[in-house]
Amino acid sequence: MTDAVLRSAARVLLIAGDRVLLINEVLDGPPYWLTPGGGIEPGESPQQAAARELYEETGLAVTIPAEASAVHVQRRTWSHAGTTYDQHDEFYVVRVAAEFDIAPAALTDAEQAALLGSRWWTSPELRTSREWFFPPEIADLLDRESTRVAVYPHLEA
Repeated sequence: MTDAVLRSAARVLLIAGDRVLLINEVLDGPPYWLTPGGGIEPGESPQQAAARELYEETGLAVTIPAEASAVHVQRRTWSHAGTTYDQHDEFYVVRVAAEFDIAPAALTDAEQAALLGSRWWTSPELRTSREWFFPPEIADLLDRESTRVAVYPHLEA
């Protein structure tokens, strides 16, 4: 994996009650569902990147405190347009009072081309679906985080 581009990213588990918002996109293979988020820009903290990406991809503006801890961290390898990425992802929880229709505020041309839609999912729906999800254990994360008492570091928007 010496040819892989190292990349750090921040993602958001956006939870409304017992549902999580996932974005459906397609790059170089079959479509998949994933949480809002993306690459951390130079000089940006993971929390700032997660909040920025959430706004760009959903239109929801939040501030994630610098002291907020990631609720899930993982490493993955993926490829797009002939480039392989070795990516470190940190996930932060943001809770909202109710589901809403997303209105992306600042998608790049590549993001617009990849975007197929979005949907709020329950854990049972995730567990019985034949769709592809990132992270694969998203149902377990939703179960754990949707039942946790909403206290710091879990932001409520």
